[in-house]
Amino acid sequence: MDFVREELEKIVRNLQETADNYINELDNCPSGSLLNNKCRGVPRYYHSYYDKNGNWKRIYLSPNDSMIETLARKEFLKQTIPAIQKNIKLMDGVLARYASLDPVDIIQMTRRAYRLLPDQSFFAGQHENELWKVVEDLETLTDDLIEYRCDAHRDWANQDYPKNTHEYRGLHLTSFGLRVRSRGEIVIAEVAHSMGIPFRYDQFITLDDGSTISPDFSFEDNYYDEFYIEYCGMMDFPDYVRRHLIKRGRYEKNAINEWSNIRYIYSKDDSLNAAEVRHILLDWVVPKL
Repeated sequence: MDFVREELEKIVRNLQETADNYINELDNCPSGSLLNNKCRGVPRYYHSYYDKNGNWKRIYLSPNDSMIETLARKEFLKQTIPAIQKNIKLMDGVLARYASLDPVDIIQMTRRAYRLLPDQSFFAGQHENELWKVVEDLETLTDDLIEYRCDAHRDWANQDYPKNTHEYRGLHLTSFGLRVRSRGEIVIAEVAHSMGIPFRYDQFITLDDGSTISPDFSFEDNYYDEFYIEYCGMMDFPDYVRRHLIKRGRYEKNAINEWSNIRYIYSKDDSLNAAEVRHILLDWVVPKL
């Protein structure tokens, strides 16, 4: 397996996913832009836009008017989307020219006389036995590493914590007695539990602006800071997408950003693959523990 290509492709997927989400969010922003001038040295802000009759309007905004932040967010999206698209194009070009480092592909490029040899022939040398033993024992080594990293966080996960019970349905019950809201969350909870990864479900957290929000899954890293996974399982419903983007915007305004301290898992029809979840937990959660 070519891990370099895999990482590059993952970066492109993440960039494209972010661009799509930002474009959807931008489409739902109000028309117009922000203007400002100074009155006695104090900035004054206005909402500038054209009404449905094509007439230009300028409305004064008080300093606490939420429209200021809304238009600021719109401008941020307008500047970010082209930058992301430029990087996607750049990465696509790199992938198009990328020479595979997958041993299988390398061996296929050799002459026929070499291709008839057993694969082990290409890895002969003083480290041969150790190499193949590591490959055979990789899963065991990974499980041991997870258990070692997780021990420090079990007390945190088992403590009482404020939980979101507003309109709580909890129709789905895991094998270890946790009620969750969706089938996809069952998959995440079951995989994390089977791997021994401590987590909190639907925990209320307080944001920098003083409001509260409840990520689906909370984890604790090796610095005892929390990070999160948010499962978004109905991305084929426009109203659901709109609500998700509002929630995601609240996270980002409070320094909770994707790939830094939160990871989003998207799906349609509330369907999720356990192998994909395990990959995400191994790739993103476990290294932080």
